[in-house]
Amino acid sequence: MAITVASSHLTDEEFLAGFERCELPLSAFRHGDHLRFAWLCVHRASLDDALERVRKGIRQFAAHYGVAYIFHETITAAWVKLLATHGERSFEEFITTNEYRLNLELLHRFWTPQVLQSEAARRGWVNPDKAPLPH
Repeated sequence: MAITVASSHLTDEEFLAGFERCELPLSAFRHGDHLRFAWLCVHRASLDDALERVRKGIRQFAAHYGVAYIFHETITAAWVKLLATHGERSFEEFITTNEYRLNLELLHRFWTPQVLQSEAARRGWVNPDKAPLPH
């Protein structure tokens, strides 16, 4: 299934600014846009700083639109950590190279669905129960 990046018409700077000011419509922040935001953060800061910016940004954006319940700590942190292991030169190259695996099945290589869907994983980081994440 193709990854939709609803914000692809925006430059990286326009996208980041619009997202962080909650000016993007909720419909313009799909899975591909989540990945884009995390990719940009990971490639502009340390992993810890990127993870904090992604957490804060998604929480703020979700709260702004009244959908705070969509934030999932373990899934968010997992994607940031996985993106940090990639060396592609651009987000477009990353998507082109990896699109076929950028879905929940990838996370299920590391977590069982039961653990990943747990309330504990939603609220806080839960270590993988199947295999460690790559470094």
